[in-house]
Amino acid sequence: MAQHIPQPRMLRGDEADLYRNHSAALRAAVRHFVHTNDEVVDDACSFAWLQLMRHQPNRDTIFAWLRTVAIREAWRIAERDARERTLEHLPLEDEPRRGDLSRETEARDALRALASLPPRERTYLAFLITGHSYNEIARHHRVTRTAVNRHIARGRRHLRLVRDDT
Repeated sequence: MAQHIPQPRMLRGDEADLYRNHSAALRAAVRHFVHTNDEVVDDACSFAWLQLMRHQPNRDTIFAWLRTVAIREAWRIAERDARERTLEHLPLEDEPRRGDLSRETEARDALRALASLPPRERTYLAFLITGHSYNEIARHHRVTRTAVNRHIARGRRHLRLVRDDT
């Protein structure tokens, strides 16, 4: 059996003009819709232009197509970067001074309060604190967004009650 080999789409010759006419507006649109750093915006826009070269979409709606592709790519990159952020990237604070018992006591109380939460509430709050959205938490744990919202709300309420009791 012969394998089907996809035929590459030929360039139309207007790609340079499209880039000149739309590149600045595309960067501005992505920056407006995705609140992230310039490197992510540049990468997303580059990806959109590459996809234009590969797929040769309809020229009547070219800017909307480019904007959609670039915004989705920017969201994907920003989401990946948030997931991969490690402790080394967090800003360093001054080392706690020896004998600063109030800070140590607060930290231990906070850990005890977190440990007292039911497992789902503790887990969902941990995911939320590390930068995941409610939808990402729901997908990861295969539950509904409503369930995630309910457990996070309960966890927050519990932590407020514990804090107010001290």
